[in-house]
Amino acid sequence: MKKIFIFIILISYVLAYEDKLLHYTADEVPAGSYKYYSLMYDGFVKIILISEIGDADLYASQKTTKPTYEPHQYCLQSATCGEDIILIPDSFKRPVSIGVYGHPSHENSKYILLVYETTDTENVSYNKNLKIHNNEEGKTAILTSVTWHLLDLFFNILF
Repeated sequence: MKKIFIFIILISYVLAYEDKLLHYTADEVPAGSYKYYSLMYDGFVKIILISEIGDADLYASQKTTKPTYEPHQYCLQSATCGEDIILIPDSFKRPVSIGVYGHPSHENSKYILLVYETTDTENVSYNKNLKIHNNEEGKTAILTSVTWHLLDLFFNILF
């Protein structure tokens, strides 16, 4: 009964969340390598990369199919030691190529990639490299990540 109650609370939180989850992927990338994804969704799209183990970095391009950390190979990037967040503007040509890079400081980087349709673009600003800065995003994204981990765990136990 306690598990069902927790599940209902988690579902309520996810449904009340402002952004619409479009895609969720858990994967890993070896050190110095890339995993690539293609984003077809229109509109403003927020991408959150959570490094569970190691340090994965996020690169996006509307010009090349395999963005890398080289400055002329990406349009947007987030390469922090923690959670990485970028906002793909609705003006970007689709498909947008997404690259997840495994930093060489770890043999493997395990990550979760979350893709959201978002309407909350007011608190977002770009610097000259088009990197996203938003202090409020990190807190919300961590709570969302924990929720999805718990839901995933619950479904694995249940089924």
